[in-house]
Amino acid sequence: MDTPALASQPCPDDILAQSAALMSSQGYHGTSMRDLARTTGRSLSGLYHHFANKEELLYLINERGFSPLLANAERLRGEYRSGNGRPVAAGPASAALLCDLIGSHLGYFGSHLNEMRVLMFGTQPMSSAHGQAIRQLKERYTEIFNFAVGQYIEARREAATATEIERKTYLLFGMMNWIFGWYSLDEHGPVEALAEEIYTTFTKGCLALRPAAARDE
Repeated sequence: MDTPALASQPCPDDILAQSAALMSSQGYHGTSMRDLARTTGRSLSGLYHHFANKEELLYLINERGFSPLLANAERLRGEYRSGNGRPVAAGPASAALLCDLIGSHLGYFGSHLNEMRVLMFGTQPMSSAHGQAIRQLKERYTEIFNFAVGQYIEARREAATATEIERKTYLLFGMMNWIFGWYSLDEHGPVEALAEEIYTTFTKGCLALRPAAARDE
């Protein structure tokens, strides 16, 4: 599918960040183009140089959020695949991949909580083309996490089914994504500590080895 056509001039990061903050506070439907112009210090005509309407702005905020996350996740998976030729290292390498992916996800959104709230709106307000483009980014990103979770499990016991891997991956996303509702650097400490705690909770809980008797039931 072709990427939807955008306005002639790229949208500056400061407009996207300020717009995300406003939408995060007022909601997508509660934010008008005039509100956006006031907040960003641009005229309405100036904003229309960068996006055609509010729906396209929502797309751009989503694309700005998911694209760097996806690029970094693909890089981490590529490094894992290129260096995972030694069976002895499979366990530590798969753990490092999963840990790095969690750290990357939380590292980005820990400093972009407004964008994270906007991304939680989903694709419903977007056009069909924009919504499909964002869903494809999400699917590619989720597939990398599925891969990492599957590799982690396989290095420690028999391979899991695709259904089990998907279920556990979405449990992990649930822990990571809902930090937007409560996390504060000042109140809860550095995001690195949060990433470590989520990694430990997930691997010692959702991915913990079950006793043989429980597996046979």
